[in-house]
Amino acid sequence: MGLSEIDRRLLERCLARKPGAWEDFVDRFLGLVVHVIRHTAQSRSIVLTDADIEDLSGEVFVTIIDDDFATLRNFRGESSLATYLTVVARRVVVRELLRRRSANSLSSLS
Repeated sequence: MGLSEIDRRLLERCLARKPGAWEDFVDRFLGLVVHVIRHTAQSRSIVLTDADIEDLSGEVFVTIIDDDFATLRNFRGESSLATYLTVVARRVVVRELLRRRSANSLSSLS
């Protein structure tokens, strides 16, 4: 399945920085991002608090907007936007969980 018309328009609006586009994007994909966070943590036997989930969600969305929406501009439309964002979110979450684990390991040595 390729890019749906709804997602194509939403993507265009975000990249053009139309008013309300980013809020619509977050509303559309927040549930997906939270699901990916929970699934990724569960598959690694990591217990997350609501605050952790909120922080990780923020990391995912910041990654998407970094460098003038580079993540969205790099989307080729060969899959659904949801599939692409799932991969992006998983990579961000794994990176952040590994970073946190490393930071906790170092702090326990002190």
